[in-house]
Amino acid sequence: MKKQTGMTLIELMVATIILAIMVSVAVPAMKSQLDAGNFSVIGPIFEKSIKLARTEAIQSSLNVSITPNSNTNDWTQGWNIELITGPNPADSQLIRTIDAMPGDAIFTSDTFDGDTPILIRPNGQVSLIGSFTLQKRNCLGEIFTYNLLLSGIVDRRSSACP
Repeated sequence: MKKQTGMTLIELMVATIILAIMVSVAVPAMKSQLDAGNFSVIGPIFEKSIKLARTEAIQSSLNVSITPNSNTNDWTQGWNIELITGPNPADSQLIRTIDAMPGDAIFTSDTFDGDTPILIRPNGQVSLIGSFTLQKRNCLGEIFTYNLLLSGIVDRRSSACP
C-alpha cells in the first residue's frame, strides 16, 4: 500500500469552507474598524484645511473661501479652498479640493453652507464665526464640535451622545 502524501479532496473542501466562514465573519468587523478610522480623520483634515486657508490669506493678502462641495450644510461631501483674486466669484484660484469622506460620519454646520462659505480675510480672521458638528450615524460614541473663532482658530470640543 502506498503512503498518502498531500490532502484529499474532502479535506481541501472542509478547509475551504472553514476559511470562507472565517472571512465572512471578519469582513464586516474590519469594515466597521475602517469606518471608525475614517471618522477620526475628518476632524484633523478640517482643522488643517482652516490652517492652510489662513496661511494662504495672510501670505497673499487676499481673501480665501472654503465652500462645501455639496452646496448644502453637509461638509461630509468634501470642500474646496479657493483664493479670491477679484470681485466676481469666478475670479478665484483653486488651492485645494478635499474629497468626500468615506464611512458613516456626519459632518455638518448650522452656519456655513454653499451660500455662506467660510471667508478668511488677509489678516487671518474670519468674516463670520460658526460651528461644525461631527458624529457617527445614530450618534454612536462621541460628538465633536468645531467652533470657528473670529481669530480663524478652530476650537474642538467633545461630548457624549445623548
